[in-house]
Amino acid sequence: MSDERHQERMHRPSSRMARRKGRVRKSPPAPAEPEAQALPAEEEAAAPRRFARTRLIPIWLRLVIVTVLMAICLAAGAVVGYSAIGDGAWLDVFRPSTWQHILDFVEKGT
Repeated sequence: MSDERHQERMHRPSSRMARRKGRVRKSPPAPAEPEAQALPAEEEAAAPRRFARTRLIPIWLRLVIVTVLMAICLAAGAVVGYSAIGDGAWLDVFRPSTWQHILDFVEKGT
């Protein structure tokens, strides 16, 4: 008897994630009254049950976060490159005169 129960459990995955992904569906509860059926059998097959998904972080906020993180990484890379590798003061990287000096070198070379 216990062997039959073990095999039954193996064939029916009942985890919440499997149900959410639509792999396994819970059987609907039996209606109390026969008229309480929501959809006839033909319409039920045409309209599959879908789970509504709500996003924790909206897409527009994700784009803003990614843009801000990219700007922070760009600034941090410029500071490390100018101060650690180039032996300059770390705040000098944010001065326009520093960038004008770099652009003069680049334009003079071409």
